Amino acid sequence: MKDKLDQELKSRMEGYTDQLPDVVRQRIDLTLSSLPAAGGGTARSGAAFSRTGRKAWRLAIGAAALLIVVGIVSVFAVPSLAERIRSLFARDNVDIGLLRAQEFGLVHHPKIKVKDKGYTVKVDEVVADPTRVVMALQLFGPDGRHDRDLLVFGDDNQVTIKDETGRIVGSLYDYGLTPDFYYLVAFFPEPLQTDSITLEGQLTSLGNEIQNIPVTHGDWSFRFSVDMKEAKKQTKETPFEGSYTSPDGMTIRLKRLTQMVQGVRLELETELSEEALSRSPGELWNKQMLKFHFEDAGGNEIHSVNTKKSPHRDSLMSYSQIPGNKPGLMYWSFTFKYLPPDQPYRFVFDGYSIAETDGSAVEFEPATLLDQPVTFQSFGDEIVLRKFTVESPPDTNGNVPEGALHVNGNLRNENSFNKYIVLGVDGKEYTVTERGGSSGIGSGWKDHKITLSGYRPELFYQFRMAQLQTISDKLIFKRTVVDRLYSNVDWTLAGPVLRK
Repeated sequence: MKDKLDQELKSRMEGYTDQLPDVVRQRIDLTLSSLPAAGGGTARSGAAFSRTGRKAWRLAIGAAALLIVVGIVSVFAVPSLAERIRSLFARDNVDIGLLRAQEFGLVHHPKIKVKDKGYTVKVDEVVADPTRVVMALQLFGPDGRHDRDLLVFGDDNQVTIKDETGRIVGSLYDYGLTPDFYYLVAFFPEPLQTDSITLEGQLTSLGNEIQNIPVTHGDWSFRFSVDMKEAKKQTKETPFEGSYTSPDGMTIRLKRLTQMVQGVRLELETELSEEALSRSPGELWNKQMLKFHFEDAGGNEIHSVNTKKSPHRDSLMSYSQIPGNKPGLMYWSFTFKYLPPDQPYRFVFDGYSIAETDGSAVEFEPATLLDQPVTFQSFGDEIVLRKFTVESPPDTNGNVPEGALHVNGNLRNENSFNKYIVLGVDGKEYTVTERGGSSGIGSGWKDHKITLSGYRPELFYQFRMAQLQTISDKLIFKRTVVDRLYSNVDWTLAGPVLRK
């Protein structure tokens, strides 16, 4: 049985450690474990301690341990010091890319500290590879506390990234995610080839007009370089080849996977048949979207792209699509945070969408819509025309009255590239702008529904016509371009096993 000193020491330590970070609790546990047992000690040469000597020695050790605990707690009780241990690798912030960077020793510590007007900007951690740059930036006020609201990134505050030639290759933005620091991120759609990058911070304004925080002008600018050569050495390219042609004329060809420290990049290309191209003349064929996901050997989702299935997993960091040297050919790249190493997985193609011409139309009488709604139907989409009004400023897109067609409905297709017009019976065409929101949801990979609604529950989705300032006897609602969704695909391809 431990004596009263042991019990008091244990009680004090447990009381302190309940509210401490893990790293501090570990240090205290180490201190506790180093204390000798109550009933004896380690065999030593020479005479054994007397009862009085052992008691005095244990008292000294216990007091020292208690002082250590109190000292540690005191440090973490000071806000300005407590803030400094907050890290990209804190439990709530870390992702697999950051862990890999830490594993390879690619966490940089620029030790930036800039003071002006009583405020201090600090940058202690940066992770960079050809995929992305992640920076932890902190801002301390005159009271020594970290402030997460004062620094707003925009024209006055920017952090740009330059390659070794001085060319700007990206800029960091505030990713949010944590109140502990400004979590700044830049993603690169194409892997950087440079051997070094320079990060230049131009910070000249502190304040937040949205939150009514007064603005303070000063200069908290900084500049430092990051060596990229070691990160580039970790880049591995693996062939991932296969092709599939959909029933409606899109061929997809997988090319390769590129493993980088903070991500995995998939490269592929798509090509449209002549018949598919005829449905998307001019530049319409450029307006495409792909839908796919990765799954493990048990059919469990790893992550997905452009799905409306709920719930789903998303680890896409960036993507690019570049038209090829002939109509219908498109080059794609998708960069994910990870694909599981040393495990089998599959690529599953879920479909695609593309802008196509559409001439579907419906005639309606604006004055009678409220009592006799009219339904527009095309390619599985259904939009119900509910009422027609003429709205006046300031509830308009300009300083003149405009017509407003109030609708609701559900779309089976996508909603990124649809185009609508309103026609008078005399053939006059009215340009349409849209006002409202849309939400998509699905239970599976290929089924989904997009619902059109107003900004508030009591409002409808609206099509606005600035040139139409009176209520006509008859009008025609017409869709000229449909963002056509094709989900009638069936292709799965096993991926190459990636090594750490």
